[in-house]
Amino acid sequence: MVRISFRLPGSSFIASHAARAGILAASANVASTFARGLLPRTVGDQAVATGVSTAVMYQAATTAHAAAETIALFTTGSHGMRGREPDPTRTMIADLSFVAVGVVVDQVLPRRSDEVLAVSIVRFGTESLMLGGAAGAVVAVVDQGLARIFPGQELTKRPIVVDVALGGMVAGLNVYLRHQHAREFGLVDPQRRAVKRAGVMATLKATATGVGAAGAMLALATAEQFVAHSVKNFLDRKVSRFDIGSPMVGHTVAYGLLGLAAGATFIVAKRKIEEGASAVEPAYPEPPTSERVTAGPKSLVPFDSIGKEGRRFVLMALTPDEISAVMGEPAHEPVRVVSGFGPPLGTDARAQLCFDEMLALGAFEKSLVCIAAPTGVGYVSYVFAESLEYLTLGDCAIVVPQYALVPSAMALFDTHDGVALQRRVLELSRDHIASMPYPARPRLVQFGESLGAQVALDIAYPEGSGSYEAYGVEAGLYLGVPFRSTAWNSWRAAAERFDPSNSMVVASQPSKLPPNTNGQSRPPNHVMIVHDDDPVNKFSYRLVVAPPWWMGPPTARPPKVPRETVWRPITTFVLTLVDLLNGMNFKPGEFVRRGHDYRIDSQAAISVAYGLPCTPQQAAAIEEALKRREQDWAARRLVARKFAYARDSVARTLQSWGVSADDGTGIAPPITADVNPTADFIPKRFGSSGVL
Repeated sequence: MVRISFRLPGSSFIASHAARAGILAASANVASTFARGLLPRTVGDQAVATGVSTAVMYQAATTAHAAAETIALFTTGSHGMRGREPDPTRTMIADLSFVAVGVVVDQVLPRRSDEVLAVSIVRFGTESLMLGGAAGAVVAVVDQGLARIFPGQELTKRPIVVDVALGGMVAGLNVYLRHQHAREFGLVDPQRRAVKRAGVMATLKATATGVGAAGAMLALATAEQFVAHSVKNFLDRKVSRFDIGSPMVGHTVAYGLLGLAAGATFIVAKRKIEEGASAVEPAYPEPPTSERVTAGPKSLVPFDSIGKEGRRFVLMALTPDEISAVMGEPAHEPVRVVSGFGPPLGTDARAQLCFDEMLALGAFEKSLVCIAAPTGVGYVSYVFAESLEYLTLGDCAIVVPQYALVPSAMALFDTHDGVALQRRVLELSRDHIASMPYPARPRLVQFGESLGAQVALDIAYPEGSGSYEAYGVEAGLYLGVPFRSTAWNSWRAAAERFDPSNSMVVASQPSKLPPNTNGQSRPPNHVMIVHDDDPVNKFSYRLVVAPPWWMGPPTARPPKVPRETVWRPITTFVLTLVDLLNGMNFKPGEFVRRGHDYRIDSQAAISVAYGLPCTPQQAAAIEEALKRREQDWAARRLVARKFAYARDSVARTLQSWGVSADDGTGIAPPITADVNPTADFIPKRFGSSGVL
């Protein structure tokens, strides 16, 4: 009897059993990456999110199934692994055991929004094992089926084409089911799609970007595997009977080396950016001439010590004539103080310098003193500062105690210093005001936006909201409070305990603040404005392993949070991280209530929080002036920067010819200043103005 064997097309392209399980698990995850987030995504963002998420899921499933294969080898009674393949039956038992463990843990530890992180991590680990085990079991079943249809091929050498096709079918089915689930709940806002529409070329570029992102993640995983296997092989040669344990040791060493490399890269990048902050921008080449701002004639702080954002801040102060032109009333010259950031100086020394600068510039001669905690790069919203100067007719002083000169994403570990500095400056201001004659005492308030809001709010942690009064703070305004704020999280978890006097209030916009008994908006002591779709407030590291508070039952979710979206481990974290970047895309002069953009709320929020009313006509004039000034300054910075780059390019070319730039052009550049060498080091969405 003649037996005919068939060979599957593409049989030369094979992969390990664990890799094929990873392909299946990653394919099943594709649909969830297209879920709507807090904000719409571009096709490029979507491609990156899909690529990164599926690559991570592939690695997780591959690792889990590899663990099942290791157990299968270990149960044979021999500790040797070299040159051996796991028994399919034992591997299937190990895979199904992983599935069973995952199911049991899910039943014993039901998911809760207030559960401790350790429980979430345990569940995430068992669910990862369950995913890898289930994918491995499915691949094994498919192998057995193909063995009957195409006899003559080894089970361990099935072509990868089969797994890719199976993964494609799983992905297509899951996409269909996701759309059906979305139709069940409907769209909260039909204009807020998951992905923005794009043309063919943009889609093709995005696809290439997504493939590149996935490739980068897999390359990183490959590097980790290479190090791990190298360590394992070394142990196999040097230590007898260590074959089973050596893979785990190898992976531990590999992850440790990757962690050290990441930490060293972070430190070098942070130092490079801090050094670049001393370079003067082309649009702001000279110190101010006003006697009421830092770096001016009466200032104690040099122009080159306050960073790029500090220099912008003091040079953009409004004049009395500009204020009067908008408000239609006589105005004063406002005070703007920037303490400067010098790493050699301790917190107390920097606070004392800030206080001395306040005295030198006459800050306490104003009727209102605002201690404004900046973002990591030293930025305080120009829209806030100008709104306050308009509403007070210039009778105010804005004080910026700088605690870092890097983007807030890099300054997260500096917030403790920022809180300590904010407290000390408030203490010095409080004590000085108390020593002044009562009629001459100014009001003391504070402000913070983004990371600055975290710093300002957290001066009350852990004691509670009574600390604000203890530091002499009469009122506070906090825009876009970040998820990391300990005061915010304590207040959300137990408002009665943290704020027994009900001095804190939150709203998505100023008009939604609770009214008083007269039916008019009242000025609460401490006002937090947080948009419903602000990812900076809703982001969390726990998203990797646990659902956030704002993804509860669909009908109970905050406005603008998609009701149909289901939390998925890793994937939801990646999508919210993309939202975090998109929430900081601002267009000069265009004020919208979206994401982490609080320019449209600033003037009204200041009026409520600090009790500074104005007429409707003045409010409209302020908004128009804010938009116009923002566009004008943005245009000036752009033109100056482009000219400086062009000038330097011409100078380099002339020098390469052996000709002096002065001899060759005969044209005096309108702006002479060094170009910040790190201007393009950080992506624009991590830009220095108004972002984290």
